Amino acid sequence: MLFLFVDGLGLGGALEDLFPFLLDLSPAPLDATLGVEGLPQSGTGQTALLTGENAAKLLGHHQGPFPSPRLRPLLRRSLYAWAKEKGLKVLHANGYRPEYLRRATEGKRLLLSAFAQAASLAGLPLLPLGHPLALPPGFWEDPYGAGAKAAGLARAFDLVVLEYWALDLAAHRHPESLPERFLELTLFLRGFLAEGGTLLLTSDHGNAEEPWHPQHTRNPVPLVYTGRAGAFPRELTGVFPWLQVVLTCKMLKSDRNT
Repeated sequence: MLFLFVDGLGLGGALEDLFPFLLDLSPAPLDATLGVEGLPQSGTGQTALLTGENAAKLLGHHQGPFPSPRLRPLLRRSLYAWAKEKGLKVLHANGYRPEYLRRATEGKRLLLSAFAQAASLAGLPLLPLGHPLALPPGFWEDPYGAGAKAAGLARAFDLVVLEYWALDLAAHRHPESLPERFLELTLFLRGFLAEGGTLLLTSDHGNAEEPWHPQHTRNPVPLVYTGRAGAFPRELTGVFPWLQVVLTCKMLKSDRNT
C-alpha cells in the first residue's frame, strides 16, 4: 500500500477545475478542524492523522508547521511504530537533501514535519535524495514515472509513506504554479494506479483548493482508498485506528494465503 499524504488539499473551492482526477476517485470527506477554533495547521493535523490523538485539543490550539515538543510523546506511538511492532515492512520514502536535514535537526528547534519525526522516532531512516528507495517530495521531472516507481516500492513493502508537501508550498508562496502542481499529482497518480497498487490518499488541512488566497481553510480534506474497506472515518483522528484495521485484515489475508 502507498499512503500518499498531500499537504494542504481540501475539498471544495475550485478543486473541480484544478484537480478533477481526484474527484474521479470518489474521495470521502474528513473533518480537519479537530473541534478547535481557528484554521487547521500541519503540526497538529498530521499528528492527529498519524496517532489518532487530537493534538490540537491537547495543545488548546492548532499548531504548525512543525509539531511542538509536547507532541513528541504522541508521535512515538505513531502509525510507523505500530506497523513495525506488527512486523510489517515499512518505508518512509521521502528523499532529503543532506544540507536540509542538517539545518532541520541541528538547530535549537527541530524543523521536521510530523511524518519525518514519527518515522525517525520509530527507527526508520530519513533517506537522502538519490537513494534507490527514495522519492523526491514533488517537483518530479517525470511524475508518471515517479508514480510507477512508487507502485514498485509498494509491492516490495507492506506500507510505503510518501509526504507530498509541494502543493501546500505552492498555495502559500506561488499560487500561479498550482495548475502545474495539480497536473504533477494527476500524472503521479496515473502512473501509480496503472501498475495496480493500492492507494491511500489524504491530507491535513485545506489550502490549495482556494487559490485566491494564501491561507489554510476549514474545508474537509479527502480520503481516497482504492482497496476494500468498511465505513470510512469521518475526521482526522479516525484515520489511524481505521488504517490499523485495514492493515490487520491485509496481514490476516496474507497469512491465510501462505
